[in-house]
Amino acid sequence: MSEQNIDDKMLDEATEWFVLMRADDISKARSKEFVRWISQSSAHQEAYAEIGGFWDGLSVLEAGVVSQKSKMTTNVTSLGEHKTRKKKENAPEKSRWSPRLMVASLAFLALSIIGYKYSDIILMESHTTKIGQMADVILEDGSHLALNTNSKIRVDLQNDRRVVYLERGEVYFEISKDKNRPFFVETKGGLVRVLGTKFNIRQRGNTSDVTVVEGAVGVMNYGKISDGMTPDVTAVSLDATLTPNQKFSLGNDALGNIARPVDSRAVLSWRDRKLIYNGESFAALIADINRYYDVEIRIGDPALNDIEVVAILKIEDRAATLKALETTFHVTAQILSKDLIMLYPNKL
Repeated sequence: MSEQNIDDKMLDEATEWFVLMRADDISKARSKEFVRWISQSSAHQEAYAEIGGFWDGLSVLEAGVVSQKSKMTTNVTSLGEHKTRKKKENAPEKSRWSPRLMVASLAFLALSIIGYKYSDIILMESHTTKIGQMADVILEDGSHLALNTNSKIRVDLQNDRRVVYLERGEVYFEISKDKNRPFFVETKGGLVRVLGTKFNIRQRGNTSDVTVVEGAVGVMNYGKISDGMTPDVTAVSLDATLTPNQKFSLGNDALGNIARPVDSRAVLSWRDRKLIYNGESFAALIADINRYYDVEIRIGDPALNDIEVVAILKIEDRAATLKALETTFHVTAQILSKDLIMLYPNKL
């Protein structure tokens, strides 16, 4: 087989992989197959890198359509340079592009790029739970993440750092220690730097509550960071260092940059499908319950809002939960539609 045929075949395979690895949700099976393919030979690695180099050189990138953070870094020549070089070396035939490569290159316009270097394959994982669903995720480094209802994360494990982007919801973290790769969590309101620990993060609007169960974490509000993660983020001073049974609210200026005591067992009760309250308001309880069902439960009488709640409520099916609310708090649940349930105090 000639060098030209080998190049064309490798480039076509690399193009297919380049497109496949841009999907929003990449399965573990696909990731393993890609690693197997890229590890087979240096020809596979060079072909994949050249596809990236070709894309990196397009004017779309020069115009800033793809962010600087996602640009590919590679020390090989671009595909265009490779073709030009072969044209000079061989007969003056016209450089041609395979139809598959041309079609795929157009598709790249709407896709982000993963970084690739010969010794560094970086894959961005995405994990999501639906309303009422919980899930456990084991990362490549052995860290354990538990996702609560309606949560979404993206995971980026690199050679020099590990980063989880919490896009919504609530996640419990048990992080494996790796002194060569610090662990960060980017969330709304700020950044968490893990110092080897177990902790929980819950997003509430534009703020995030960080609670430590074991070990310690450092937290910093985004006011100290420009453009999110930066290469020198480890040098940014921490707003606080949290130890077990301490809580910090990132992005909540009303509370100030201080750690507050909290019962971490109550915070983590959701892992046993329970909600524990010790003096919180009835309105806060209802807001929590609404995270687990695809129908809104609304308080119909403002007099119920500020009732102090001391209770352990088990998260069950909607009917059982409503029955528990009615029995425990002396309210009546009125189903107004498939999307709305109103709570009213019982009449004496």
